[in-house]
Amino acid sequence: MTCISRIIFIILLSATLISGVSAYTITLSAPNEINLGSPLIITGDTTFPEDTYFDIVLFYSKYTAGELARQKVIVDQSKQFRTEFETRDLKKGQYKIEVHNIVFDGKEFVENSLGSSSVTRRVVTIVDRSDEVAIESPGSQDLLSALTVTGRVKDMGNGVITLRAFGPEDFTFGPLQLITSPGFADKDGHFSTKIPVTLGGEYQISISDKDGFIGEFSFNVTGGTNATQTASITPTSTLPPKPLETVATQPQTPLPTPTKSPLPDFIGICSFLSAYLLYRRE
Repeated sequence: MTCISRIIFIILLSATLISGVSAYTITLSAPNEINLGSPLIITGDTTFPEDTYFDIVLFYSKYTAGELARQKVIVDQSKQFRTEFETRDLKKGQYKIEVHNIVFDGKEFVENSLGSSSVTRRVVTIVDRSDEVAIESPGSQDLLSALTVTGRVKDMGNGVITLRAFGPEDFTFGPLQLITSPGFADKDGHFSTKIPVTLGGEYQISISDKDGFIGEFSFNVTGGTNATQTASITPTSTLPPKPLETVATQPQTPLPTPTKSPLPDFIGICSFLSAYLLYRRE
């Protein structure tokens, strides 16, 4: 093999190795739009081998790309992945999802070397629908009457909404489906229900419909325990009945026994002595 042939062979081999590395791909999938409060679910696949890992980062991109959260993905045998971001504390607007910090074979992989079919960035718009619901029950309620949730959904008329409740000490309730009805003077969907609670504290009511999550609304319940239930329950003892106690009475002092008067006996003795003396005189 001539020197020129060797050089060509090395170039071809290097090109093959480079093309093999650049063939690795990562493809992200995400919805274009979600409702505020719904989880932002990210799925995808990759051609990287097992144990490769990388970060999926959530940015807020309306003004500046500020990082909000990140999730680490470790490639398994399936070469597919799924992760999600919570959006309850976010606000409406435009966000982006990006792949960063790829580590392959113990070394950081240059992202620019990914295959051309890779999709490592997605833009997602979060929509806030909370203004579609008007809550009419008071935001602060006493425990004896809690938790009443009354309101209306804009332009819903006859429809179905789903309620879920979350509260102190891991309290959860629902899902509860309610049928709405139009009002007399509007086309809104009116609803009302009462959620049984036994503790005071902060409660969140989540409302959704067939199009997904609408909004989450807070209620403050005052009071420590449910006085109504406490008053209506008579505690019963599981211990055996206690025997009746015998009432101790002080022994009565017996009345003195009447004693026989000694006077009759004395008279009898005197009579006997008088008779005896007369007998001796005779």
